[in-house]
Amino acid sequence: MMIPNRKEYLQQQANYGQKIMGVLPALYPKELLWAFDILPAEIWDPPGEILRANAHLQATICPVVKRSLEFILKEPDIINAGYLFPHTCDSLQNLATQVKDLIGIPASVYTFYNPKGTFNKATRQFYLDLITDFKTILEVEHGPLDQKKLATVCELGFQIDSRRLEIQTARLSDQLDLSNVEYFQLLRAGEYLRPEDYLNILDKVMIQDQAVHNQTRRLLLSGILPPHNVILTFLDDLGVTIVAEDLLAGSRRVPITPLDIPEDPFDYLTDRHFLLPPCSTRVSGLEERIHYLQKMIAESQAHGVLFNIVKFCEPELFDHRFLVKNLKQAGNPLLTLETELQPGFSGQDKTRVEAFVEMLTEEVRV
Repeated sequence: MMIPNRKEYLQQQANYGQKIMGVLPALYPKELLWAFDILPAEIWDPPGEILRANAHLQATICPVVKRSLEFILKEPDIINAGYLFPHTCDSLQNLATQVKDLIGIPASVYTFYNPKGTFNKATRQFYLDLITDFKTILEVEHGPLDQKKLATVCELGFQIDSRRLEIQTARLSDQLDLSNVEYFQLLRAGEYLRPEDYLNILDKVMIQDQAVHNQTRRLLLSGILPPHNVILTFLDDLGVTIVAEDLLAGSRRVPITPLDIPEDPFDYLTDRHFLLPPCSTRVSGLEERIHYLQKMIAESQAHGVLFNIVKFCEPELFDHRFLVKNLKQAGNPLLTLETELQPGFSGQDKTRVEAFVEMLTEEVRV
């Protein structure tokens, strides 16, 4: 499975003259950008030391925001079509204000306000109006929208979602011969690849006829991002397979059930948004989230749950206590890791993971 390096791929695309927009986490109508010949380059956890961003942010801001601002302040030459800030949380919304109005980044800055809370006829119309307005804003700088092209890229998005669902389902039943590192590298490639390139890679993933890892210890992973590759490799070495994930950077951005092949692109994009799994950043109900996680645990036959929490992530921390309490009461072994997205693995966390896996091993033997 050959996945292009993110930095090299985007630099190559920029050299070709490709329009590239930096997109902050997490939910936005990606197909609209594709239709305007804009490649979204999602900014979640760019590597490197945080030097300049701290001068603009308080100490208790989550590292996703800090690292994103540091990346923006470096004025990367690959970002040539501006930045998009979806309203994922208050911190990211405030960052959009800083970048646009206070710091004075010369690039264009766009915002997108995802609806929160209960979904009904009114919120559906609200979302439809949002994407229509966003289309109009993009037309000011990038020319009229080609409706046929939008229909074509919606079809591509539909195929990517369908393939992602097949791969997620195969992971549940151990039919993917991919390590934890390889699996999450595959999922995250969709953050920067052109849709045709990403679909081509997804289509090459082999789904085995029979289970290939059914004797390993099995985990459900929940949080914003997967752990650093060092931790994923450590889990691989311990014989632990993450068989299911509830990540904002992962399955929370794929509809729960396949949609019909899109006819009207705007209706399709609206329907798609309301078929996404429950998520803390969309203020989904806690009971809905716990029911969803319990269902995922049952389907994946996970032996335990690993919460990978980004430090100071308010939406996720609001839900975390309730989820832990209810999953514990249901008898699920749990471990919570807190990260600042730094590379590496502290000795303390390594010991905690080893003890957790040993406990799972004892339970599997019983």
